[in-house]
Order: sequence, then structure tokens, then C-alpha cells
Amino acid sequence: MEELRSTLQAFVATLHTYDYILFGAFGAFFLLLLLLAIVLRKKTATSLLLVVLALISIVAGPIIGYKYIHSILYKTEVSDLQIKQLEFTQALIIKGTLTNLGKENYRKCTISADAYEGASNFFEEFIHPFSPFQKVSIQKDEDLNISESIEFKLIMEPFTYSNEYNLSIKVNCL
Repeated sequence: MEELRSTLQAFVATLHTYDYILFGAFGAFFLLLLLLAIVLRKKTATSLLLVVLALISIVAGPIIGYKYIHSILYKTEVSDLQIKQLEFTQALIIKGTLTNLGKENYRKCTISADAYEGASNFFEEFIHPFSPFQKVSIQKDEDLNISESIEFKLIMEPFTYSNEYNLSIKVNCL
């Protein structure tokens, strides 16, 4: 329960003014559709359709809008990615450059890397990223202004996997 509370508090701390406007607009749209459904209650099919649309809009609208707003405001680019598996130590080093392409300055960024099995077919290619065999992440508490870049280095150790593998790099900046 405490973990859920801390996750929710962390989410609320990342909300932007645009997010509150978005949530309020979809809340008002939801209420408007419900009010319209009540007014048109004599027309059962229309009223039911309006209720279903209201429920879809209150669930899907904020999620899609949140993703869209944050893809514009907090856009990043990872470049100059170098991955090297060390020979004498069981470690994998991932170096790269993170660039702020968004419309906001960042105070901190979390950079994560997941290693997962290589895929031999479409189904495995879809499933394996959901179950990485090793994860590592770092948090950069540096100010990153618009169009600026910082370098990062992740070290996965002990990295003993000898078969074919893939890496995914995720960046979350605030």
C-alpha cells in the first residue's frame, strides 16, 4: 500500500499545468455527455451510446492526451550509443549522449537499460521486452536546458549472458 502511495505521489509531482487542463477538460466533457444522456433518456439507444462514449472518453482521453503532451514537452534523444562487453570482467558498459529536444528544461533524468533475450520470431520479438533478464538505471540530477546534451554511462554487472540479446534504453526526464 505504501508503494502505491509513493508511486501516486511521484506521478502527481510530475504533472504539468497542461496536464491539469487536459484532465479538467475531459472531466467536463464526461459530465457534458452524461448530462446530454440524461436529457435524451427517452431515446434509449442514443442515451446508451452517449454513456458509453462518456466512459471511453474519461478513461482513454486523459491517458492518450498525457502521453501526447509529454511526448512534446519532454522529448529526448539518445545518440552516440556505444555498447561494450568487457573481456576480463563480467560487465557490459553502455555509453551515450542524452539531448533535450523538448520544450521544457529538465531538473533530473532517469536513464534505464533493459537486456532481454534475442527473438527468433514475431511472437518472441513482442514478448521478450516485457521480461528482461537484467536491468540497470541511473538518475542524473543535473539541469538539462533545451537543446543541451549530457553524457551518461551505465554499467550492467554481473553480465554473464552469452547468447544473443537485445538492449532497450528508456529515458524519463522531468
